[in-house]
Formats: sequence, C-alpha cells, structure tokens
Amino acid sequence: MSTAFIIGNGPTRLDVNLHDLVGKGKIYGCNALYRDFDKFDYLVVIDEQFKKLIEMGGKEGFVENTKLILPPDEECVEETTGRRSNAGMNAMREAIRHGATKLFCLGFDFVLVDEEKNTDNIYKGSDGYGEETHATYEDSKHRVNYLNWFMKNNPDVRFTFVIPEQTQLFNIGLDVDNCFGMSMNNFNKHYGEQVVVEETKEAS
Repeated sequence: MSTAFIIGNGPTRLDVNLHDLVGKGKIYGCNALYRDFDKFDYLVVIDEQFKKLIEMGGKEGFVENTKLILPPDEECVEETTGRRSNAGMNAMREAIRHGATKLFCLGFDFVLVDEEKNTDNIYKGSDGYGEETHATYEDSKHRVNYLNWFMKNNPDVRFTFVIPEQTQLFNIGLDVDNCFGMSMNNFNKHYGEQVVVEETKEAS
C-alpha cells in the first residue's frame, strides 16, 4: 500500500514532529504549512489569498522547488453541497490521484466535537487567514458529512485520522470499512516501521 501523510493545520498536529515523516511516505501540506515546514512533497492551495501571496513571489519564504498544486475551481467545492471545500480534503484527493492507498491525516481538527477546537487553525489571524476565512461550527458539520461521502466513494483507500487521546469526535466512518483512528501517542511511537500497529476502527 502506498502511504501518504496529509497535513492539515489544526493545532493538534503540533504534537507531531513533521520532520520525522520525511522519507516514510509522500507528504501533502496545506496552504501556509510552508511557513514552518518545507520538506513536503506537495503543497495544496485552494484559498485565493494564498494563491496571491505565492504568485507575488512568496514574501514569506515560499520554497520555489516545492511541487505546488492549485486545484481547479470546480474541485474546490464539495460535490454533495456545492459549499466551499478545504485544502485538506483537496490534498486527500491529490494523494489518491497520485496512487496513495493509505492516508494518515493530521491536523484535521474539524472532526473534533469540541466547538472551540474544531474551528481553530494554527495560522489564524496571520496573512491569508482573516476573519472571512475562519470556519464555523456549522462548516465543520458539513465538512464531516462531505468527508463521510468522500471515504465511501473511495473504498479502496484506507483513511486513518491521528487524534489526541480521549478526544470526542463527530460520527465519522460509521457506514464505511476504510476509516480508522490512531492516537497521537501511538502514531508518534509507530509511524515508519509499524505505523499501522495501533489503528482502530473509528466509531465514535
């Protein structure tokens, strides 16, 4: 199975040293990840403000040899609702398009029930992350519904969400067999040689 790490920008992913993932699968970053980490294989950008920042020459030190992916507008909406999608979901799509069959998703905090946490973002308030881009709790609910639809429509792909211990989640993956959860501690312990050892079926 071909492995990919999908790096969202929810604060929970700060508990993982992303440099430890280099060489253990393709790394797909989202939007402003390049400010803190430049060892990813692809950077997926769907937010207009970020496209402009990068087109202007990357005033924040964007690495030119990074493989930048700017999905077409028609892929930046949720097929089920027509609502604006998010870079994490687009990064999943790109990884699958490139042949990945095992996705480890970090920083996908919109799956958390906690209202404060599930709308938070590491880069909130910085360039490209103004109030107009800030997701709401309702946005998170729609994203979860779209995520369930997306997983159901990609049955040959194994989706594993890396989450903090004792965290309550929205109902993701209840009617599919390809959605799993892994605790942050187990991921940090096992990614690489035995990264799937502690995966459990996600049902809460």
